[in-house]
Amino acid sequence: MPKSPRKFRLSVLVVLSVTAVAGIAAARWAALPWALGAALKAGGATEIAFDVARVSPWRMELDDLAFRLDAVRFAAERTTLERAHWWSPSLGRLRVQSARVDVEVDQMTASQPATAKHGSTPTAPPSLPLEGISFDGLVTLRAGGKLEQALVVQFAVQPLATKEWGGTAVVTAPGLNLALAGSYAPVTGRTEFQTTSLQLDVLPWRAWLEHWLPLPAGPWEFAGVVNGDVQGSFQEGALAGRGEFHLRQGRLANPALAVVAEGVEMDVPAVDLAALRATGVAVRAEKLTAGTVAMTDLNAEAASATAEQVEVSALSVRALGGVLHVEPFTHRFSNPAIQAVVRAEAIRAEDVLALTQNLPARATGALSGRLPLRYEGGALQLGTGWLGLAEGQSLEIEFHAEGLLTAGTSPKSANYAVLKQVEDGLLKLKVTELRLEVRPPNAPPNRTAQLRIAGEPVDPRVKAPVTLDLNVNGPIESLLNLGLKGGIKTGTKP
Repeated sequence: MPKSPRKFRLSVLVVLSVTAVAGIAAARWAALPWALGAALKAGGATEIAFDVARVSPWRMELDDLAFRLDAVRFAAERTTLERAHWWSPSLGRLRVQSARVDVEVDQMTASQPATAKHGSTPTAPPSLPLEGISFDGLVTLRAGGKLEQALVVQFAVQPLATKEWGGTAVVTAPGLNLALAGSYAPVTGRTEFQTTSLQLDVLPWRAWLEHWLPLPAGPWEFAGVVNGDVQGSFQEGALAGRGEFHLRQGRLANPALAVVAEGVEMDVPAVDLAALRATGVAVRAEKLTAGTVAMTDLNAEAASATAEQVEVSALSVRALGGVLHVEPFTHRFSNPAIQAVVRAEAIRAEDVLALTQNLPARATGALSGRLPLRYEGGALQLGTGWLGLAEGQSLEIEFHAEGLLTAGTSPKSANYAVLKQVEDGLLKLKVTELRLEVRPPNAPPNRTAQLRIAGEPVDPRVKAPVTLDLNVNGPIESLLNLGLKGGIKTGTKP
């Protein structure tokens, strides 16, 4: 029995419609290589090249895809688009294999993105007709004409039920292990990210850290392991976020300045990523050597630190048998000089005298004081301050300086014999008053220090008070032998 003409026409229409849809889909898929090139050009890419290895309604393979986008050069051995259903409007899953991405870091950071005008409504980026993206390859960072570092990068992203995209990434390199999770909202163009793992061995990245965050009076040698956590967002060319970092097993050295710090630890609990500003920074060091001065138990706190300056709120260290405290100060990294005021508590006189050059005296006892210091290029300058005995304290001094006490004294005077024995080291002096005034405000222009010593011989059988007033003319810094490289400069009154 022949088929109904109406049913026959309907069947033919269905077949023709399906064939037309399939033909349109196949033509659209075949045009994808051309569309890809057009899309890359529209995005600002240049030097575009690729070979079409395979095209079907279900799969497209491109070999040797390459292009340049400002400071980034991209190349991939194989780029694949796969979709499960040829009639689907989605392009399927994009997979990039064995990619090579070269990034000129300095050029990229120098490029400032255009900012939206105040009050304007941002244009929503076009949605991606994809079911997922995966990438694996090498990202090579270059900077300064000499620095080069390859990173192994793997990431995968896919659309979420919230109409956002979400994914994870893993970045590894010598000394670096970094894992990230993030999301992207096509409607607003906002990207959010956070680290799930971050560990950095500083030593292999020393040159990069010096390039990005140069320390004053460098170059410096440093090592250690950094762990941390970072989270933030990126939208309309603006970065916002925070992080915290912890340094352990640290070592810092500057051979040019003869400075070495060992057992260094640092905690940076709050960092503004956009402003590169940190607060509440704490630094500790087991050992610190500056020239011939050996120190231990350094503790420092910075109320605020930026790429331009640091505000040190507290600093103390054990040295010279006592404790040295540094009063709060601010240092700008563009200033080669470091200026601070040091307060000494119960430092040993014998350790202080050990820093002097050929001083004809030995002493035992505790001293305190307050001295402004200026340090620049290995050279130390002393400002107006003092060093002396605390109230109620005493110390012992043994002199070996002929004529120090007897100069101008008649050999026939009653005290001459005692003074002679003291200056020759035959009698020790018990000092109950000692005050070294460094650059006294009212002293003559060439006067750099005034020393007053008062006491009596340690031997109770000798009853003879001794008072000594000495003036130092010329640079008092020349008396010091700190072992710092760069020499000694003459200080000035603040």
